[in-house]
Amino acid sequence: MTAQIEAVKKEKPSLIGSIISPTVQFEKMRDSNKIWGAFFLLIILGGIIGALASYVSVNSPQMLKMLATPPTTQDKNIAVGTGLLLGVLGTALTLLITALFYRVIMMFMSNDTPYKKILAIIVYASLIKYMGSIINIVLAFILGGKGTEKYTSLGPLFETGTVASGIGNTFEIFSIWGLILTGIGLHITAGISKKQATILIIILFIISLGFNSLTGLVPKM
Repeated sequence: MTAQIEAVKKEKPSLIGSIISPTVQFEKMRDSNKIWGAFFLLIILGGIIGALASYVSVNSPQMLKMLATPPTTQDKNIAVGTGLLLGVLGTALTLLITALFYRVIMMFMSNDTPYKKILAIIVYASLIKYMGSIINIVLAFILGGKGTEKYTSLGPLFETGTVASGIGNTFEIFSIWGLILTGIGLHITAGISKKQATILIIILFIISLGFNSLTGLVPKM
């Protein structure tokens, strides 16, 4: 029985499982150093999202109106390739920098959780946000959007270029879901208290709320 329990503890966390049973995956993460497989899978997913977003953008009614002549097949291929490359690089940098940010916060909280473990938390908590991006891109393609809209947020309820639209974009179901998963991961895997995790996530959400209220003033092309 003891051997079976130890075997379960040493099981590596599942990336898909982070959506279905996140607490189980974060518990497994405490005893597992497996991260790079999930890390590179998420980078690939980020590249696919970048390519899809570029494809939707270059074929959107708004883009066609802006261009003097319709984009050629070569133009579209270049746009998709560029989106793929930027998606890969952007995802990798975002994950690494976000993990570093949380590692610094953990240091101020006198928590010595290794950077690699923090990175694992960020990777597994981020999957749901990337799935949300795919859903929004598909909706943009169906509804004739540009590929950057957040249909799963409150943003579309308000006029673009207003503080209200920026604030509304903060209340995006998949981003909030990912933030909550991050808090759960920091509590279970990094070992901070539920109170500390809750306060940290609320503060970060408020910061993003203020930032998005300003970006909402930027006109969308």
